[in-house]
Amino acid sequence: MKTRYLIVADPILALNPVFDLGVCVSRELLERGIAVDYLDLVAHDPDLETEAYLSGLPVRSIESADAAREPFWELGEKRIEDIGRYDVILHRKDPPVDELFVRHHSHFIEAPEAILQINRPPATYELSEHTIGMRYPKFSAPTWVCASFDEFLAAVRGQDGEAVCKPKNTYCGIGVSFVPSDVDSAVLRAYWAQWAPEVIVQAYLPAIEESGDLRILTLGDQVLGSVLRVPADGSRLANLHQGATAARLEPTTRQLQCCAEVAADLNPLGLHLLGLDFIGEHLTEVNFTSPTTLVQINQVNGIRADRVMVDQLERMRAGMNHGSPVELSTTEA
Repeated sequence: MKTRYLIVADPILALNPVFDLGVCVSRELLERGIAVDYLDLVAHDPDLETEAYLSGLPVRSIESADAAREPFWELGEKRIEDIGRYDVILHRKDPPVDELFVRHHSHFIEAPEAILQINRPPATYELSEHTIGMRYPKFSAPTWVCASFDEFLAAVRGQDGEAVCKPKNTYCGIGVSFVPSDVDSAVLRAYWAQWAPEVIVQAYLPAIEESGDLRILTLGDQVLGSVLRVPADGSRLANLHQGATAARLEPTTRQLQCCAEVAADLNPLGLHLLGLDFIGEHLTEVNFTSPTTLVQINQVNGIRADRVMVDQLERMRAGMNHGSPVELSTTEA
């Protein structure tokens, strides 16, 4: 029987082929003769019972894919499929990791274990991309998770010169703010009012201005590649969606060591595709809901990381080593 992949994603109008990993990988899959379907997650009903949800997926086949074309996907007619028809599921729904995200993805916990899910719930919503680095203190930037305004105020005041403030469940740099440690408390109260009930504070790392933010993308035990995100002039946000530019930079030995240790820890939880972010030698985030930059890795390095990724996916699928994720530990705040 023909191998079949399912890409679970946002509505097609929300997908940007300039960044989208699913669009990039789908072309390589089709070129190999692998069938690929698309599920617009928002079009499905999260309130169904799990059995009905998984047996009634409203999908469309991806007939062709070309990021340089409009439309980038040619899709077949909508049809209903059962989850058991698929060998691999690529979960590409972007954050925020909110109630709707959890309601949809919790159903996929009950998918047959024989299906390789990249990445597999519930770890995708029970862990936080912004705080998971705290599991690896020898690599990570100093980080505080603040569950009250008093904790938030104390964390900012405790920084040497400047603090980085982040909402807990956003993405693409949304809500990230750089504030002096002695900023007026009214500014912090306004930030807390917007992003409570939890806010993350990290130490400001001057290396962001010197060398930018390095993303290393891994799948299982395979490094797919890396790309440096350089903030735009006058900005310190090293996110491609916030105006940063992509450049080439080879990872250091320490950064690769960190990647290996993080992957060895998170892969058994069902988190196989990881986007590890480094400022200097410090790990700042680990992206696992829908990590991107595969397109930019190809561009700046002159490689085809999408081919490497599909090779690895097929090895993982054939090896069936992913299995059922182990129970989450409590070491991550």
